[in-house]
Amino acid sequence: MKKIFLILGLMLALINPAQAEEEQKFKNPLFYQQLIDVMDDSMYLLTPTTKFFDALVPEQYIKVECKLLKNEENFIELLCNDCTNLICDKHQKRINTFEILPNDEKSEKYYIRHRVFDESKDSMLRENLLWSDGLISVIPTI
Repeated sequence: MKKIFLILGLMLALINPAQAEEEQKFKNPLFYQQLIDVMDDSMYLLTPTTKFFDALVPEQYIKVECKLLKNEENFIELLCNDCTNLICDKHQKRINTFEILPNDEKSEKYYIRHRVFDESKDSMLRENLLWSDGLISVIPTI
């Protein structure tokens, strides 16, 4: 009986990493594109485990550790360390949502609504509009 539980446990251990790796890809490749803030031209680059932003300093990205909470075709939710005033706090978390807005077929740009909430999601702290032209972007090396 113990061998059966041991075998089942090993099988689950082998299956779970494969599922976790599969879940760590955005369903929509547009979320991997360079996203540019409409108001100030700051840039964001996303992965399921990180958020990079340039904070208006050319060629200098700030890397923020994140965890993918929701992954839908037109919506993602990341739980990220808070980086206020360019200082990142691993103990303070923020929920970042990115929602692809309906696209006008005449436009070559895609628009994404970015919202930042406190960890409990009780209050929205910030909202901004991002755009992408759909070109492949490269994640910076830090």
